[in-house]
Amino acid sequence: MQRKIKFTPTADQQYSELENAPSKTAIFEQVRKALGYLEVNPHHPSLNTHEFTSLAGASGEKVFEAYAQNNTPGAYRIFWHCGPDETKGRKRNPVITVVAITPHP
Repeated sequence: MQRKIKFTPTADQQYSELENAPSKTAIFEQVRKALGYLEVNPHHPSLNTHEFTSLAGASGEKVFEAYAQNNTPGAYRIFWHCGPDETKGRKRNPVITVVAITPHP
């Protein structure tokens, strides 16, 4: 089931900065690819998705960490949580909210 991806204002700014930085074109492409996997299957093996217990969503949702890069210094990570889902009539559309897109410390 395909999910809709939404960004918090922070994540939207981080995504835009990557998109507009010529020196980070390769990183942006890797983040975009990871977001595509996240949209289709949040537990895709290459994302190495796992719960990130140091954060919680605005309404207390569990936050997860997904890898956009691996085995590189400062590898980028995508922090996300499920919901809030959108409903139109009786149809429910699942949503993934991206909280942050940041390099690993």
